[in-house]
Amino acid sequence: MTFMKPEQFRSWAERAQPGEDVVYAEGVRPGDAIGATVRGLHDAGLVAMTSKRVDGRLRFIAQRLPDPRPSQLRARVCEVPRRGQFQLGANDGAMTTRAVLRILQQAAARGLPCPTNEELAKRIGLNGKEAASYRVRRLVQLGKISVEEPSPLERRVVTILASGKQTQRAML
Repeated sequence: MTFMKPEQFRSWAERAQPGEDVVYAEGVRPGDAIGATVRGLHDAGLVAMTSKRVDGRLRFIAQRLPDPRPSQLRARVCEVPRRGQFQLGANDGAMTTRAVLRILQQAAARGLPCPTNEELAKRIGLNGKEAASYRVRRLVQLGKISVEEPSPLERRVVTILASGKQTQRAML
């Protein structure tokens, strides 16, 4: 039996384009650690799981899906009641920051207004708007984005420095 490490799988899921797939385990069934990681990303709507029999062995395959739209995230939250608490792992800070960047890139590419800190926190599952604010400030420090705050009554305008695209100016 061969298994992919959970860290390797998370790394693949972060950089994979929609439609790409990977064999994360071969054998009778996936290991507990990799199985839990894949199920978590499947529940989040980021990967689809399947299996295929090859030479008498099962290959467990994950395919990267497009990022879920906000309406899909809201629908999924309504379907599944929250049980227990979720704690981020040690390396998930960088993953969360990349998730914020991805949301901001999508808003800029589509010409949408920048999401508020509260909206970012809800979409990613952060504890509150302060955590989202920290991630945005971190992206500025990393040189990924620049932020313009026109007035207290308007949403901020974010420029993605790699592409030069900006979120649309809008009222709060």
